[in-house]
Amino acid sequence: MKKNMTLSVFDLSTYLGVNPDTIKRWVRQGKLPVLPKGADLRFEKKDLEKWAALHNIRLNLTDKKSAEKQNQDDVPLSQALKNGGIYFDIPGNNVVSVLESCVKKIFQVPDDFKPDLLDRLVERENAFSTGVGNGMAIPHPRQQLSYLPDPMITVNFLADPVDYNALDGRPVSILFCILCPSLQHHLHLLSVLSFCLKDADFVAFIKSRPQLDELVEQTMVLQKANPL
Repeated sequence: MKKNMTLSVFDLSTYLGVNPDTIKRWVRQGKLPVLPKGADLRFEKKDLEKWAALHNIRLNLTDKKSAEKQNQDDVPLSQALKNGGIYFDIPGNNVVSVLESCVKKIFQVPDDFKPDLLDRLVERENAFSTGVGNGMAIPHPRQQLSYLPDPMITVNFLADPVDYNALDGRPVSILFCILCPSLQHHLHLLSVLSFCLKDADFVAFIKSRPQLDELVEQTMVLQKANPL
């Protein structure tokens, strides 16, 4: 990309992994550096890089395919869980409210990005529930979150079970929220997590509400026994 190259709203939304409407809202709120001239919103690379550095946001304005190739290695499930963390007693009495509470807890996601993430998670649930049965769900956005530095899975234990339209009709009390900067990471972690949740002993361990270090250790044991 040329040093003086400018980006459109669509370009920037693609690089950041947010909805174009979110970009426009940030401009209206004065949160993004935008070029002052022209009917169409345009953004200059150097200004965006300064903005990203100031807000600790990952922003790789290189060729999209090249950026993906640089980040192809699969991340172990144990590391993704460590990156995301465990949260207890998440409040809420329906799908939207518990997802909102979960998103608020994720400190790795900048505050300005959280409304967009919530919209994407709710959009996914409206299309098809991620409730996989046995009191658990795996919420995730359809689009990947390019601004995240690392793939992560947050484990959220709800204060009270909620009706999640799960496959088995049972209420959900545990949410594994998968957030990734690339599609490859997402598909890998979704596959590995789904495999682990078929292991009765692992599920029983999860339902004991372990601490993060205990969960990471148990996951590493399962990974060694069943390399994926």
